[in-house]
Amino acid sequence: MESFLMTKFLLGFFSFGWLRGFDFLPPLLLRLFLAPMLWVSGVKKIGLFSGADTDFLNPLTWVDMNAYAATVEAVKAYPIPVPFPELVAWIIPGIEIVGAIFLLIGFAVRWISIPLLILVAGTLVFALFGQDVTSLAEGVLASHGYSNPATSGITQTLIYFIMFLTLFFMGAGRYFSIDWLMYNKLRRRIKRLSDAKATLKNDPFAVNATNP
Repeated sequence: MESFLMTKFLLGFFSFGWLRGFDFLPPLLLRLFLAPMLWVSGVKKIGLFSGADTDFLNPLTWVDMNAYAATVEAVKAYPIPVPFPELVAWIIPGIEIVGAIFLLIGFAVRWISIPLLILVAGTLVFALFGQDVTSLAEGVLASHGYSNPATSGITQTLIYFIMFLTLFFMGAGRYFSIDWLMYNKLRRRIKRLSDAKATLKNDPFAVNATNP
């Protein structure tokens, strides 16, 4: 009995199984942290709803073309030539704005994490292009990116990449996400259809019900 209690205690001590009821918190907090940052970043790139002539009833006035033009010039200034900069200047803020909305409501979080990961990875590649990677890595490790302006941006980008990668593997989390609600609804539907199929398969009134 004593060995059983000790084993059970050690199992709980190392597994923290009692925390499973709170495992929705990490993805929820990540989503709530990243969503407003993505929204602000995307909105600034195209000046969404910031123009002086913005009319919410007229979608053509929602974008500030001056902000969009500045984003196009920023894309053209990338160290690696980017094809179709005018289109890329729409795609990048579009991914950020849609990503912010999806993360906030917890919808298709794993799917939206994919383009966000690609976006962050591209940002990291542009930041490292033409740089001495060894020196930058030493700077990140030495200062942790907090006091060295040359490495703080790279460190921040790496942190974002890890956050989106975490959401990709963890998903939106339970309870406070549309993904979780849809999963449970579809799972119940599949179970109901499977039970109905099993019932029909074992119909005692079928002609061949007595066949082996």
